[in-house]
Amino acid sequence: MATIIVPVLWVLLSFFAYHANSTPYAKRPRQSAGCTADYFNGIVPSGISIESVQDVTSGFFTEQGNLGYPTFASGLPSLCAVIVKNETANYRFGMFLPDTWNSKLLVIGSYAFLGGINWLDMGAGVKYGVATLATDTGHNSGQGDMTWPTTEQLRVNWAYQAMEGSITLGKTLIQTYYKDKQIAYSYYSGCSTGGRQGLKQIQRDPDMFDGALIGAPAWDTKNLMPWISQLAMWNLPEDADGSISDQALFSRLQAEVLKQCDPLDGMQDGIVSSLSACREQFDITQISCDVSTDKTACWTQAQIETAQKMYSDYITEGGELVYSGLDYSSEAEWGTFLMPASPNDANNVRRSFDAQYERTFMDYGNGWQITSYNDSVVDDARARDKNSVHASADQFDLGSFRGKGKIIMYGGLADATVPVQHTTLYYNRTIEAMGSVDDFFRYFQIPGMGHCWAGPGNPNFNVPWMIAGAGQAAQVPPYNAGSSVPGYKDKEHDALLALMDWVENGNAVSQIIATGFNFSDSTGQAVVMHRQRPLCAFPRTATYDGQGLQNDASSWQCT
Repeated sequence: MATIIVPVLWVLLSFFAYHANSTPYAKRPRQSAGCTADYFNGIVPSGISIESVQDVTSGFFTEQGNLGYPTFASGLPSLCAVIVKNETANYRFGMFLPDTWNSKLLVIGSYAFLGGINWLDMGAGVKYGVATLATDTGHNSGQGDMTWPTTEQLRVNWAYQAMEGSITLGKTLIQTYYKDKQIAYSYYSGCSTGGRQGLKQIQRDPDMFDGALIGAPAWDTKNLMPWISQLAMWNLPEDADGSISDQALFSRLQAEVLKQCDPLDGMQDGIVSSLSACREQFDITQISCDVSTDKTACWTQAQIETAQKMYSDYITEGGELVYSGLDYSSEAEWGTFLMPASPNDANNVRRSFDAQYERTFMDYGNGWQITSYNDSVVDDARARDKNSVHASADQFDLGSFRGKGKIIMYGGLADATVPVQHTTLYYNRTIEAMGSVDDFFRYFQIPGMGHCWAGPGNPNFNVPWMIAGAGQAAQVPPYNAGSSVPGYKDKEHDALLALMDWVENGNAVSQIIATGFNFSDSTGQAVVMHRQRPLCAFPRTATYDGQGLQNDASSWQCT
């Protein structure tokens, strides 16, 4: 449920650098009928309005007042930017329609519970020559805001309706705009909530996409949100001996995990690649020391016991699995859910979503306190999701999609927001439902990557993680103007291009080369390739050949 992290200074620097060193894109002859509001108003059906149409020739586009995705997209080709509103269901979507179009559509996913059109990822996508589309999911809200889901329509829009309706109408508008030229292929890319949206749409309509790039999907909403609340409960009250409320403690635990588990895969490289070996051999007692002398590095026995709960699956008292536990090497991201939101905040004692989901999505009301949490919330969340909102993408038999579409799914082994074990659970349950799925569904685990991008302690770019997944281009220079993998826009390194090749040419994806970068200047405006490594289709893993350069992908084989 990630949000895009793009430092404001970097965005401003890239904006000024772009306009200081470039001229507006030259106008090209359009393949279309016309980039005007009058034209689009003339082709939309009843109940649909056109908010704005902009002929973009300057290379950048921004939408004022977009709380969820305020960072503008830059480095754009000449295109038509359109905002459409469904007045009946009250959701909006945006489209980037390039002057030179290759007859493909790329639908872009959202993050967390953010409201707004994801123009930044649309901007990265349109540089493949495709038309791009994204929905605001029916509301406008920023990071950590869970006050908006006050009606059933708002919740259903976020769950699936805004996405489905936007794509259905968007396809019609796109084909009409390009003089009735048909969309040859429809693709999807999303991570976190975006991953859930993609799986949900495939489950609802197997004909919607030809290929989907699914990152760290938050597919199990009904169980994910109670798990987050349970994490908070394990860490409460704030003044308890077992409470962990210092980011330095998380960093100390991760350092110990790296020290003990990094070598277990046969390679000392700053990455924990064998989580199974780490689970078996890690000795957590090594972080125990005299707290009175060092509170930022020493853990009490009570705190160690809290951490062990975090690593464990959440099982109800009745013996049912709710959610998979956090895994070793993800500790630097634990603060996402475990650090106090504010010492003066009586309503939300922990950061992000605990308690808020129950209050709004589940109608418990603003007075409900996280300290009231127990396993009955799980039962309630499951019932409400099944009977009303239908947000969870929990259908494992993907039916007829198998015969016409392809999926590449990926997850970071150091992800503490959507634990990789739960991503693997979706893949395994799909196999249980459908048998071998290699003909249309490949899953890739990315050692060292956190949630959707980068390594633990973001920004940590030198772990090989970049494969042109959703939101990844915005994490490295030029931030709001990037696309694909810097210096490696090809199907071997770019998962989206690999997906397209699989769909269009039948070349199944057995490995993707992930790239890690280092900053090459002190201002954070340039990166150089640091190392590359193949990612192998699960359950295969990359093994070093013992001879070549360790940072060279050719020195590793999938076994």
